[in-house]
Amino acid sequence: MTAARLLSLALEASLFLIVLGTGMSGRRGDGTMLFRKPALLLRSILSMQVLAPAIVVVLAWRLSLQPVVKIALVMLALSPVPPFLPKREREAGGQRPYVTSLLAISAALSVFTIPASLALLDSIVGLRLAIPAMEIARQAQFTVVIPLALGVLLQRLAPTVGARWGQFVARSGTALLLVAVVPQLAGAAPAFRLLAGDGTLLVIATSTVLALLIGHLLGPPVHDDRSVLALCTAFRHPGIAIALAQANFASEQLAVPAVFMSLIVVGLLVLSYAALNRRRLPVSGANPASLSQRGARQSP
Repeated sequence: MTAARLLSLALEASLFLIVLGTGMSGRRGDGTMLFRKPALLLRSILSMQVLAPAIVVVLAWRLSLQPVVKIALVMLALSPVPPFLPKREREAGGQRPYVTSLLAISAALSVFTIPASLALLDSIVGLRLAIPAMEIARQAQFTVVIPLALGVLLQRLAPTVGARWGQFVARSGTALLLVAVVPQLAGAAPAFRLLAGDGTLLVIATSTVLALLIGHLLGPPVHDDRSVLALCTAFRHPGIAIALAQANFASEQLAVPAVFMSLIVVGLLVLSYAALNRRRLPVSGANPASLSQRGARQSP
């Protein structure tokens, strides 16, 4: 087994553990919260699965980027919500049910939206991949759908165990994620200068700002929860895009670095947005539910 394959397996295992811990720490009904609010569900899907990927596709194909870089950026835009976002989103003001429900629904939908989107791109721009589209969707199932379902099941069967060990499992996954990503990031660093000069950086930054704006505008009326959809729209699952780049473009030197550069740029912009959003929150010791109710009363 090659070192690249070991790192890929470590990446998948880390994401599995993070989502498992998220499910273990959840509460009954969190994952299905959006089904009880169909209008919000529709706006969330429109923001994450339609508008944000469309922006990346238009920008990538209008600019003179290398084909492998275009595909890497588009695959990142089509990926579901990354499993390490829930904590960041709650820190930005969002509430657990909405965060968890977006994680679950976006992952479940990706099993259908990724193959459909790739088929559409194939018919429009002749995009052909070396692995089946359903294999890409399998990444979403293994790293999000299955561990989230297992975590929720464990939380229901043994809520005390879930509450006690959920954070530990998630933190273990985060530590493993760093082990898997840092070596690849170090190897990709020399290519960042080339990518920054051919328009890739401009596409990433522009699409991220627009995605944050779309998610914020289409989010719930409560300001604190608008940040949740904004972050979910802008930041996507890195494992799927990296796996795709490694499987299809192993000989290309800029495919995986393009994914990593995107993660870095998006991460910096997302952190800036979250920091600005936290400045709008009242005193940190206030009760989250009361904050949401207060925001609802203040919203038009």
